Amino acid sequence: MQPEIALHTRPLPPARRAAPWLLLAACVAAPAIVPAQQSRRGVLHGQVVARATRDSIPAARVVVDTRDTVAADTSGRFELAREPGQYTLEVSAVGYSPGVWHIRLREGKTLQHVFELEPAYQLAGVVVEATPGSIGRRFADFERRRHARMGYFITKEQIERAGSATLIDILVTVRGVEQVCLTNDCIAKMVRSPPGCYPQYFLDGTESTPYFARNTPPQDIQGIEIYRGSSETPGEFIGSNSGCGVIAIWTKSSP
Repeated sequence: MQPEIALHTRPLPPARRAAPWLLLAACVAAPAIVPAQQSRRGVLHGQVVARATRDSIPAARVVVDTRDTVAADTSGRFELAREPGQYTLEVSAVGYSPGVWHIRLREGKTLQHVFELEPAYQLAGVVVEATPGSIGRRFADFERRRHARMGYFITKEQIERAGSATLIDILVTVRGVEQVCLTNDCIAKMVRSPPGCYPQYFLDGTESTPYFARNTPPQDIQGIEIYRGSSETPGEFIGSNSGCGVIAIWTKSSP
């Protein structure tokens, strides 16, 4: 009887060795994998100073190619690390005229530069003394509106406890107020207002331009009233742009 599977006992032929020239061709054809080399960034170490006095300007803003913003520290120093190439820097600070510089960063190199700004304006030193009675009279309506609870109110004591460096730092602590940074400036905006709709400012009861009002030093402020919409705003603060909200600032030195 024949088996279903036949077992072949004949030895298998020996394995064939690859020709040496085939091995050499394979080695030559295989491309070598070389890791990509990344260019090393160029670095700028800058300092912002006043041109006349050479005093450092703290918290200056540096805008790179109108997109990215770098903030200087309390000594006016900042650091910028970017890919090699040419960049445009716009340097600005409160009370100074902005300046524009063109720089070139080279691969793996560090550039150091001092950026000098000119004062935008100079005011003669004036000392104003206010009696407790005059401050009380000016703030009678402030207190009346504060007790009516129609808006949000920040007192001198709250400002002093916060120790904020700028007005915007105070305003963004209020619920319903946000910070919006434009090309070279950060401003307050009501959260419920549509894009491009910014609040109307009043300075010591008079409608004011946003620039001068929002650059009022916190240490000079006696109180702030914030109305986040038309439904909150009292009649005395209805102005040209009050539909986007109202920020009323009262200073210590106003007569």
